Amino acid sequence: MRNYRQIALVVRDVDATMRVWWEVLGIGPWDVRHFTPETVRDFHVDGERVDEPFEFICAVTWVGDVEFELIQPIDGPNIYWRHLEKHGEGLHHVKDVMPDEEIPSVLADFKRSGHEVLQTGWIDQDVHYYLDTERDLGMVYEIGNGGPIGPPPRRYPEMNGVGRAPS
Repeated sequence: MRNYRQIALVVRDVDATMRVWWEVLGIGPWDVRHFTPETVRDFHVDGERVDEPFEFICAVTWVGDVEFELIQPIDGPNIYWRHLEKHGEGLHHVKDVMPDEEIPSVLADFKRSGHEVLQTGWIDQDVHYYLDTERDLGMVYEIGNGGPIGPPPRRYPEMNGVGRAPS
């Protein structure tokens, strides 16, 4: 059974996008994190371990049972650059969350059907696997365990302590 928990877009400017989503749609607040070699372990792109510097920003917020994620590539290898070059800003992936013990068999099923892992890595206790499903789905498909991640270093908009944005 599938457990779709996330819809992600790649954007050129995460701050501008968060602001518009907040001001126009009232969606937020957003938890904002910068991911670098210091915060992502065992990071691989196209099957190769990434040993050089990299950085990307992810901002997330929940709307009901679905997490929206905005991703902005900053530096180094990652699949988000490719998305911007080929498609521009927009839908990048949906994420299917499952227990750790189910991930190997799901990855094997996708591999048998010709869908290789494009990118993977660990952030705290959360692992992600982006699968090359664009030819079939028109987007990347992500599977992961949805494990806990530490508190964000930044939120947008900054809250005044009572659950509302400052006036």
